[in-house]
Amino acid sequence: MVKKERKKRVVGWKEHVALPDLKIKKVIAKVDTGANLCSIHAADIQIKKKNKKEIVHFKVMKRNNTVKKASAELAGYKRIRSSDGDVEKRPYIKTELLMDGITKNIQLTLTDRASMDYTMLIGRKALGRRWMVKPSNSFLTNPDGKNGTK
Repeated sequence: MVKKERKKRVVGWKEHVALPDLKIKKVIAKVDTGANLCSIHAADIQIKKKNKKEIVHFKVMKRNNTVKKASAELAGYKRIRSSDGDVEKRPYIKTELLMDGITKNIQLTLTDRASMDYTMLIGRKALGRRWMVKPSNSFLTNPDGKNGTK
């Protein structure tokens, strides 16, 4: 049986995405093929036990100075090497990413991205083979799949 190849969808170097599990309807994310995992700007990270599970509570700090409180089950910790070579141990959660009308399960690390320009970073693991990045464009899509501004 021959596998039918799916046509790759195109996204820009930055896109509006949503995180439905965290009740975040829209956030600007930088698409970074040099990064492996996704990360989000989180503050006041607190891990508490509830019914033998560890729950991480945090605040998502968006670029427009709005704050969204969120919580999810802690999936574990990842050792992340930054572009300058520093290694950081970050908590991560498993959640859903909604981009270009497609929902995908991702691993999302929580970290202080205050010095970064974008609230969220989407790594190549989340992109998979479904999306191709067009680095000369941005906002080609919306989270719900309707066309963005080209």
